[in-house]
Amino acid sequence: MGRFPMRNPLHNRRVRFSRRLTTHLLVRISFWSLLAVLIITTIGFVISYKHAKEALITALIEDTNQHLARESEHFRTVEQSATVLAERFLTRYQEFINDDRFQERFDRWYTETEPGVVRLQPEFYDGIRQGETWFENITVFAGPRTNAISDELKARVTIAQYVLNELAPAWLQKVKNTHISMPENIMLVYSETQPWGLVAAADLVITDYSVVQSTLMEYNPERKPGWTGLYYDLSADFWTITYQHPVDYQGQHLMNASYDIALSDIIDRVIQYQSDSDKRMLFNTKGQLIASPETLSESYQQRGVLDIDKLSNPEYKAIYQLIEAHGADTDHFVLRNALPGELLIGQKISGLNWWHVTLYPYSQVQLQALQGPLRISLATIGLLIFILLIVYWLVSRHVSRPLRQLANMAMMIGEKNYADVISSKHLQEHVRSEVGLLVRSFRTMASRLLAHQQNLEKLVADRTAQLAAANEALEQMAHLDGLTGLRNRRAFDKDMARLSAHPHDTNTTLLLGDLDKFKPFNDNYGHQAGDEALKNVAKCLANFEQVRVYRYGGEEIAVLADVADYTAAKQLAEAMCKAVFDLNIAHKHCEHKRLTISFGVHLVVNDSSIEANIQAVDKQLYEAKKAGGNCVR
Repeated sequence: MGRFPMRNPLHNRRVRFSRRLTTHLLVRISFWSLLAVLIITTIGFVISYKHAKEALITALIEDTNQHLARESEHFRTVEQSATVLAERFLTRYQEFINDDRFQERFDRWYTETEPGVVRLQPEFYDGIRQGETWFENITVFAGPRTNAISDELKARVTIAQYVLNELAPAWLQKVKNTHISMPENIMLVYSETQPWGLVAAADLVITDYSVVQSTLMEYNPERKPGWTGLYYDLSADFWTITYQHPVDYQGQHLMNASYDIALSDIIDRVIQYQSDSDKRMLFNTKGQLIASPETLSESYQQRGVLDIDKLSNPEYKAIYQLIEAHGADTDHFVLRNALPGELLIGQKISGLNWWHVTLYPYSQVQLQALQGPLRISLATIGLLIFILLIVYWLVSRHVSRPLRQLANMAMMIGEKNYADVISSKHLQEHVRSEVGLLVRSFRTMASRLLAHQQNLEKLVADRTAQLAAANEALEQMAHLDGLTGLRNRRAFDKDMARLSAHPHDTNTTLLLGDLDKFKPFNDNYGHQAGDEALKNVAKCLANFEQVRVYRYGGEEIAVLADVADYTAAKQLAEAMCKAVFDLNIAHKHCEHKRLTISFGVHLVVNDSSIEANIQAVDKQLYEAKKAGGNCVR
C-alpha cells in the first residue's frame, strides 16, 4: 500500500472546482461566441455573396484578358514577321531586279501546266538544290492574266521565291503557312503540309476574292496592312484568317507579304482553352465572324467569308448587335441576361480591333458565387468550435507557465543568444510532450541559425570576391569586338576621351584604315568569307608592337600608336598596308586582285575635341581611298 500515496482531499476539491470553473467559463464563451458568429456570418454571407459574384466575373475577365494578351502578342509577332518579309523582299528587289540571272532562272524553273497557267516545278516542293541554295516546301501558281509575263515580273517572282525560301521556315510554328501574292494573279506559298500552287484550280483568279482584292490600290488606297475576316480556302481545304502587308515601290504594287492562321489553331488557343461550360467566339468590326466552336457547314465553306447577316444561327447576329450597342467607347463590357440565362462578357483584343465574347450560364455563376460564402461561413463556425476546444485543452493542461518559458526562449532567439537557447535547461519535464517537441525545435533552430550565421558570413565574403572577379571579366568583355577579338568602338571612344582629358601626355598618332572594295568582296565571296577576312586582317594588325588596334565599325580599323612624328607614323601605316597586302587574300573584283587596306594618318591634338581628331583623320582616309586604295595619306 505504500506504493500508492494518498491524495490530498483539498487538492481534489481544487481540481473539481477548477474543472467546474473551466467548464462553466467555456460554456458561456461558447454560447455567446456562437451567437455572435451566427449574426456576423449571416450579414457577411449576404455581403460576400454579392462580392463573390462580382469577383468571379472579374476573375473571368482577368483570366481571359491574360490569355488574350498572349494571343495579341502572337498576332503582333505575325505582323512583325510580315514587316520583316516585306522589307527583305523590297531590299532584294531593288538590288537584283535588273539582274538577268533571275529572269533566266524563271524560264528554267517554271512550266506552263495549262494554257495561260504557269507553276513552279514540283521538285521545289519535294526538295531540290539550285546552285548554293536548297529549296523545299515552296509552290508557285501564276494563273490566267490579261498580259504576258514580263521580264520584270519574272525577276520579281524569282526574287520573291528566294526571300520566301530564306525566311519562311523560321515561322512554321507560328502560322499555318507563309505566302507572297502579287496583283498579277500570282501566289507563292511556303507550306510543309499543302502544295497549294500545284493543286490550285487552273481558272483561279485570286484578285477576284476579297482576301487579295483588299490589298489592291483601288480597294486599299491608304495601303494599310491588316487581318481579313474568317474565310474558307477551297484550295487548301481549311478555314483561315490572313494577315496581308502590301508592298509598293515607285507607285507600283509589287506584292503582299501574307500569313495564314488556321481557324483550328485559333479555336485551340482562344475559343476552347478553358472549360466546356462556356462558349467563346471572335468577331471583327466589319460584321464578320472570326472564330466559333460551332462546326461550320459546307454551304458556309463555299461562301468563303462569314458575314453575320448570312449565318443561320440568329445568336451571332444578336451578340454582334450587343457589341455595337455597348462596345463603342470601352474595351470590355458585362451583360447579365441580355441573352436569356446567359452572362455575356465582351472584351476587345488589343491591336486587332476584334471582339472576344464569352457566354457563361448565369445560374452557374450564381452557384459558384454561393459556394464561396457558404464554405467561409461553415469554416468560420468550425474554426470557432476548434478554437474553443484548443482553449479548453490549454486551460485544462495549465500551459501558461510553459508558454512563458517558451516566450523566454523565443526572446533569446530574437536577441540572437543562440548559445543560451542551445544550453537552456528549461521545460525538461515536458520532454515527451508537444511542448518538448517545440523546445527541441527551438534548440534545433537556434543551432541552425548559429551555423547559418557563420556560413552566411563566409558566403558573403566568397560572393563578394566572385562578384569582383565577374565585374572585372564583364568590363573586359564590354570592350572587345565579338568577331575580330580587337578592342571595340566603346574602347576606342574611352581611350580617345582619356587622351583629351590629359593634354600633356606623350604624343599619340591616330590611324584610321578601311578595307578597299570590301562590299564587292562580301557580295561575291559571301559574308562568311568577309568575316574570315576581317579576322585575318585584325590578327595581322594586332601583331604590331606599341599600338592599340580597334574595330571602328564594319570594315574600318582604328589604330592608336605611341608615335610622335608624321614620318614614323607614315612608316607604321605603310608597314600595316604591306602586311595586309602580304596576307594575299584573293579579291578579283578590285585592281590589286587581292584584299588591301588604306590608311589616313593624323597626329592626335590632345587639346582638340575627339570629333575634331576623328574628322581630321577621316579626311586623310578619304584622300587615300580617292587615290586608289592600298596607300597612306
